[in-house]
Amino acid sequence: MTRKGRNYRDKKPQDRAADYPVGYGKPPLASRFKRGTSGNAKGRPKGSKNLKTLIRDAMTASISIQEGAKTKRVSRIEGVVLRQLQKALMGSDQAAMAVVKMALQLGFLEDSTDNFDAVALTRDDEQILSELIARSRKD
Repeated sequence: MTRKGRNYRDKKPQDRAADYPVGYGKPPLASRFKRGTSGNAKGRPKGSKNLKTLIRDAMTASISIQEGAKTKRVSRIEGVVLRQLQKALMGSDQAAMAVVKMALQLGFLEDSTDNFDAVALTRDDEQILSELIARSRKD
């Protein structure tokens, strides 16, 4: 038993055009995509990268940084964070605020009742943080 479509495909294109009804959802045979060829031949080339991929590759590329007497390799984004923390420890108010904002965004400074290993801030630490926040608001 042969299928109806099988006989139709076996015919030559000239013979098919004679009994092929052209209409909605049935384009003319001559204008259809040819088998084995792409419908978007001049489309995006394989291996090309979008902006998100380019940024991710740039931020995760490895660099070497000097930490004391040792040199170690870290990702660029990790280098930025370490440099910001280093500037904050050296007394930069802007860097300190940036580090505190990063810690807040990541939830490191939130009160957590289920995390018993967290160290509570002392009154001195809270006073220093409030002074930094007050300075940053003046700027």
